[in-house]
Amino acid sequence: MHAARMAERLGVSLVLLSTLLLGTLTTASADETGASPRGTVTSSAPYVMPLEPYAGYQPQTACRRNPKPGVLMLADWLVARGGGYGAIFRACAGSSTSEHKESRAFDWVLDATSETDQALATTLLDELLAPDDTGQPNALARRMGIMYVIWDDTMYASYDEFVAKRYLSSGCRNRRTCSPTLRHRDHLHISLTRQGAKGLTSWYAAQQQLAVAPPT
Repeated sequence: MHAARMAERLGVSLVLLSTLLLGTLTTASADETGASPRGTVTSSAPYVMPLEPYAGYQPQTACRRNPKPGVLMLADWLVARGGGYGAIFRACAGSSTSEHKESRAFDWVLDATSETDQALATTLLDELLAPDDTGQPNALARRMGIMYVIWDDTMYASYDEFVAKRYLSSGCRNRRTCSPTLRHRDHLHISLTRQGAKGLTSWYAAQQQLAVAPPT
């Protein structure tokens, strides 16, 4: 069933990948922007909706098995770049809070011990947290409705303006004895806001418009 779902979405993934190549991102020198270490600047051109403000923390409060459109679109967009298709929904048993239990989180399967996967994660984070061409910081992450990202012992949260902070799972006493999964070294975790999960923020609207736009 999992394989069938991935095959079913192959066409969508290809459309989203082509969108990326058509100019969702542009680059400029670090001297020109003064912000991104790789010199990445995201384009504001595809967007009609205004840039979203930084989202606050929206904890899981219910159990929802079926993923909303935004989560599925983001998952396909990520897997089209490489890596693997990980979990969206997690069983609601137990008292712990997780956006997976509301099906508004996605685990992008990457291996922190792989140079290739580290490069994929680094490139993604740089794009998410780069300014746009109007100087707005963290533009793509805000437009996607990303609440936080956790990867390789580090957390980037919207409610902290995506400043990188060392992360240790509450299920771990220390990193040395913590599993790769709880350290987020075998996957990159993204939690979305409720609006992002529904696909109602500006990035999702732009993807849908570009996907149906007639060829020129």
